[in-house]
Parts: sequence; structure tokens; C-alpha cells
Amino acid sequence: MTAVVAILRAILSALGDYLTRSVSLFWIGPAVVALVVLPEFAQHIAEIHLGMFDSLAIGRSLANDPLRWAFGYVKITGLALTFFASARFWWCRTQGGRWYDIRRLAWGRLLLGFVLFMLISSAGNLFPLLADRDPPIAFTIVVSLLSLPYLFVMIAGLFGDRTTPMKALIAKSWPWLLLLALLLPLLFAPLSWLHGMNHRWAMAAPAAAVWALMIFDSLVVGLMASSVGAALFVAYDRFYKDVGTDKWGTGK
Repeated sequence: MTAVVAILRAILSALGDYLTRSVSLFWIGPAVVALVVLPEFAQHIAEIHLGMFDSLAIGRSLANDPLRWAFGYVKITGLALTFFASARFWWCRTQGGRWYDIRRLAWGRLLLGFVLFMLISSAGNLFPLLADRDPPIAFTIVVSLLSLPYLFVMIAGLFGDRTTPMKALIAKSWPWLLLLALLLPLLFAPLSWLHGMNHRWAMAAPAAAVWALMIFDSLVVGLMASSVGAALFVAYDRFYKDVGTDKWGTGK
């Protein structure tokens, strides 16, 4: 019972930390959130200029407009950057350094983790070539699980963590990978739904309402991105601190 209570307390502590960091980034690190909020709002300006919200039919006809997608590519890039920049922001705030100083990244670990994560997770694509059929569900699940520790290798590289042994990153990260899997959708999923609904609510609405909704939507997307960064940081930070106690015999 004591162990169960300790686990629940740890999860609640991580949850509170995750929620606090997701929201507080807007005033503690506004430059980080701006990486996605500004491109998102710029795309909305283009959409309003094109008349995308005049009616549902017009909106659908303009969904693939080149101007909209030109801004969309910038927005998607900003979204991905904010995922990692916000995670690194919190790491640097606790461990020191500047979040934008890419010289401090552990590039070897970052690239190694990325390559192995992608290779292992995509192993199922080779199955039809070797066996002439789709991979079994069990195979897909196993491959996906095997790839997960390399996500922490990537995060170690992103944070510039060169001291945590690779053995710990690969073999001892499972509890915190589960924590990451718990945290990631908590805000991102409902906010993603709200992001879609904002566009529906804006259709054929008065101009003032459209502008208000698109300003609000830009902030929603910023919170989506900051929540991912907060989840990455909280999960890895707790792993890092636990490994630092040398519970696993890593010698750190």
C-alpha cells in the first residue's frame, strides 16, 4: 500500500508540474511560445484575407490554397520547434545555460537517438518485403516498444545531457516513458479538438468574432506546443533525478 501511495503521489506531482509549466511558459518564456503563436496568427490573417471564413463552402474550397499552405508550412515548422525549444527552455532554467544556444546540444546523442528511433519504429515497413504480408499486431507493438527508449536518447541530446549513461537511457527509462505517454495527450488532445472547433465556430461569423476566435486559436496552438515541451521535460527530469541517486547502479 505504501508503494502504491508513493506512486500516486509521484504521478500527481508530475501532473501538477506539467500543467504549471504548460501554462506559465506564456509569461516566463514568451519568446519560446512566439515561435508558433506568431506563424499561427500570420496564417489566420492570410485565411481571413482569402475569405476562408465567409462560408463553409468557401472554406473547403480554399483549404489547399497555396498562400494558406505557404503560411502553414511555416506554422508547422514553428510548432515542431516549440515542442523542443520549450522542453529545452525548462531544462536550461533548472540546469543552467541558454535554451537557444545549440552549441550546448549533445549532437551525437540527438542524432543517434533520432536515427535508431526512426529505424526501429519503421521496421514494420520491411515486413511485407520479407514475408510478403503485413506485420502481425504483436510484431508492431514489440517494435514500437523497442523504439521508445531511444526517444530518451534524443531528449538527452536535446538537453545536452552527456553524463547519463546510455545503459540507463535505454534500459532504465521505462517508468518515465510511461509517464511521458500519460502526460502527452492530457492537454494536447482536448486542445487539438478546440483548435478544430475554433475554425468551425468562425465560419460565417461576424468579422469581429472571427478575429477574436483566431487570436484565441493562436494562443490555443501555443498552449498545445508548450504542453508537449512540458511533458518532455517533466518525464525526463524525473528520470534524470532518479538516475542521479544511483538507484540503478549506473555509477553516476
